[in-house]
Amino acid sequence: MDSVPSRVVALADADPRDRSRIGGKGASLATMAGLGLPVPPAFIATTDLCREFLASSALPEETWAEIEAAVAGLGAGTGRSFGDAEGPLLVSVRSGAPVSMPGMMDTILNVGLTERTLPGLVALTGDEAFAWDSYCRLLKMFGETVRGLPSPLLAASRREAEAGLAPEAPRAERARAVAAALGAAIEAESGRPFPHSPLEQLRESVLAVLSSWEAPRAKRYRRHAGIDDDLGTAVIVQAMVFGNLDQRSGSGVAFTRDPTSGERTLYGDFLAGAQGEDVVSGEFDVGSLADFRAAAPDACAGLERAGAELERAYGDMCDIEFTVERGHLWVLQARAGQRTGIAEVRIAAEMLEEGAIDADTALDRISPSGLIRLAAPVFDPEAPRRVLGRGIAASPGAAVGVLATSARRAEELAAEGTAVILARPETSPDDIAGFIAAEGVMTARGGRASHAAVVARGLNLPAVCGVAGLEVGEEEIRLGDVTVREGEAISLDGAGGEVLAGSVPLVAPRLDQRVEALLAEFERRPRLPLLAEGGAEWANRALDPEGLTICASAAEVESAAAAGSPRVLVDLASGNDPQATLKRAAEIDPGRVEVLVKVTTEWPAAVRRLPAGPWAGIVAEPGSVLAARLLATSSQPTSKEGEKADGAEEEGA
Repeated sequence: MDSVPSRVVALADADPRDRSRIGGKGASLATMAGLGLPVPPAFIATTDLCREFLASSALPEETWAEIEAAVAGLGAGTGRSFGDAEGPLLVSVRSGAPVSMPGMMDTILNVGLTERTLPGLVALTGDEAFAWDSYCRLLKMFGETVRGLPSPLLAASRREAEAGLAPEAPRAERARAVAAALGAAIEAESGRPFPHSPLEQLRESVLAVLSSWEAPRAKRYRRHAGIDDDLGTAVIVQAMVFGNLDQRSGSGVAFTRDPTSGERTLYGDFLAGAQGEDVVSGEFDVGSLADFRAAAPDACAGLERAGAELERAYGDMCDIEFTVERGHLWVLQARAGQRTGIAEVRIAAEMLEEGAIDADTALDRISPSGLIRLAAPVFDPEAPRRVLGRGIAASPGAAVGVLATSARRAEELAAEGTAVILARPETSPDDIAGFIAAEGVMTARGGRASHAAVVARGLNLPAVCGVAGLEVGEEEIRLGDVTVREGEAISLDGAGGEVLAGSVPLVAPRLDQRVEALLAEFERRPRLPLLAEGGAEWANRALDPEGLTICASAAEVESAAAAGSPRVLVDLASGNDPQATLKRAAEIDPGRVEVLVKVTTEWPAAVRRLPAGPWAGIVAEPGSVLAARLLATSSQPTSKEGEKADGAEEEGA
């Protein structure tokens, strides 16, 4: 009988091609280690373990024994020991799903730090205040992520502890008081004390990350993005490096090209004296990579070399997370970076021009949702504009709607058919429903790599982050002496980083020449016929409603096929599971039923191509024609009749 593969894999033994088991983050670490980049030691608990845990709600003891052995191995590779009082090894515990789910899942840093091991960290670093600050960070993340305590409760405990100290109290004294308050809050609210055993901290943290796969926000994101619920997440346990050690240290996120515009330049955020969570949380005003270059020129040069090597290895724009510890660069993650639709097309066009990729790859890099954003209206340059505030241009595009200051209110307004602009002090994974409902997002805090920026780019939403002077109340915002209340009109310029008063008029965009050249590739390829380039009125004429059944779900497709409907129009705009709907439609017998697919500006981002199926043609609404052309070019029918139609002239062109 075949042996069961180990559920725990050392980084040195990980195969980056085994992404489905070791997750995207594990594959990234394996790739970077293979390139010889400076990567802290790590091991990976595989997605197999996640599926087993979710099915049984228990961690197998034999797997826990593997994890204990693996963390001991990390210590051997670093010269420190997990739980040792004199030379303690601390670790991070992170999620790592096979597909990107930015900002949706959980991380715990500084695991292994206790009041017993803390003096050892002081001895290693020579900085008592740093050691106690690291302990406070662990308590906060453990309380929120592992024990599920609300952030405001822990923040209130911190404020209460600090209020009892003299303003001139030393940093270490202040951190000790905060640590005591956070520990007390964890015990009082969760009913269990914070664990002072490093191994128990690790066990609870691993279980929390495995459980985060089933968190409501993660499930909501998967539903929206069409991600399979059965994939599970890997768990990455990695030796800690400290960006918050001193002012020669810091953390950042870099992109090898601008993810908002596609420009070929190193782009990102850096925060001195900080850990990675500080950079992406949106709670801090971060600096740019120019600040990084000035503070640590050698480490920045190392990052530029690593970026060039990673882009060659991936053949794509990369997103890189890094930490600098006392001037030494550590690379923590690299992946093909989330980008806007505008950047998506420009990067593909320029990499084709550079010879880095071929035309097939360039077209494969473009998504229908990206082309919809590329074709989306922009602000009329002739229209008057009243600028209320300026921030970081985090995700381009023009958005007009009424103000909502909570995810809940954004959902309510969107359900009524109202376009919404979501404003938040900063965003968190709990705001995902508001992102999905909104036309654009603005935040008072955060930078280019903040949670709001990354999620907005992934969803092709215009976003302005870190708006100077923005105050977000419960039902209104203030910018200087201007107050905008919920339900009142406001506009966002995601490319210019501006918040604008009222509803600014929109006009059609003009496409870049390189983009035009790439899109011309569509014209040289066989494709399905487009049936409705003339818009909604033409579609009504071209698609005779007699005998036509419109289906938005797999169940409706099943019902139409069973009823013998001669013509089916698949409309994914209102369905909950677009992949399942398309899969069922692709199984229809082309000899009995004519199957058409409708493309609208609400086309789901997760659907990049149509599966092979009995497609007779594609119907495009206004604003979605470029996306429909891409789908028509990349999708092939399974019927002989469809093959003949490949070269047919477009109707209504």
